[in-house]
Amino acid sequence: MTRPLAVLLVLLAVPAGALTPGGGPSTTDCLAEFGGTAPNSPASHPRDLRCTDGDATCDDDPEAGICRFRVEVCLNVPDPALPDCAPADLETYVVDNEQPDTNPRHDFDFQALEDRLNFLTLPVDATSADVCSGEVFMTLRLPIRLTNGGARYRRGRKTLRTTVSGPTGVEDADRLRMSCVAADDANPCDGVTSTFEQIQRHIFTATCAVPTCHNAAQAPHNLSLAAGEAYDDLVGVLAANFAAANAGKLRVAPGDAAASFLVQKLRGLLAVDEGERMPRGLKRLEKRKIELVQEWIAAGAPASGFVAPIGCH
Repeated sequence: MTRPLAVLLVLLAVPAGALTPGGGPSTTDCLAEFGGTAPNSPASHPRDLRCTDGDATCDDDPEAGICRFRVEVCLNVPDPALPDCAPADLETYVVDNEQPDTNPRHDFDFQALEDRLNFLTLPVDATSADVCSGEVFMTLRLPIRLTNGGARYRRGRKTLRTTVSGPTGVEDADRLRMSCVAADDANPCDGVTSTFEQIQRHIFTATCAVPTCHNAAQAPHNLSLAAGEAYDDLVGVLAANFAAANAGKLRVAPGDAAASFLVQKLRGLLAVDEGERMPRGLKRLEKRKIELVQEWIAAGAPASGFVAPIGCH
């Protein structure tokens, strides 16, 4: 088998102790094993990743509210703990993921891992051992719940489910559960200097400014909710939707939350041809977050200063 130099297989002699089988029959569990950030849960038999945000032993991201793990996959691992598992010809790697990539639930980290295996690593024959993909980052953002006294972090979770298979019908289905928890003294309001900054961090950046939606001003919405762009794209700006624009609706009408198309989108109070409730295809934004946006708009949608009685202030 010959390939261009840029996509040659990475053959690494990785000690089996540094890798973790993902589950399944002992006769096939060595066909694909996980490497990267070491599993640490449960303590008696680590198979999953559980990290406290900011813990450098497991979190590769310095930003508060985000954990980032390194994950790689090694194929045909000579694992002494699985003596009945023999190497096999392997040709396809599938990661359980919502499709297509415009689906709001699509996980781009999962897609990156699947692409790494299918385009740069596979196929692998039974004579090749410890063929590794190289590391891909998996990012978990801590969800945030608003309270009367501010905000608090909740646990972030996601599960990687994969299947590697070969031309003879052999396959190995694996699972890696990942979770991120806040440090005991962590507060989502730390460093927040205004109500709009809280809306940006806790709502727009966390939920809206994602690759499947408003991370850039692009058709059909022409609206960026990314940090540094959201305010100018919202306040006093006519809606891009034809029906809403024809009715004279502003995305944010300072002082009038009910008339603001942003609020109507979040609450799902839309006229015919005004599109879908946002976030599209996801659970409705929790009530307090919508109230935070409404209070900010009702106070004139200022760029600075705390104006809402809920959330950070």
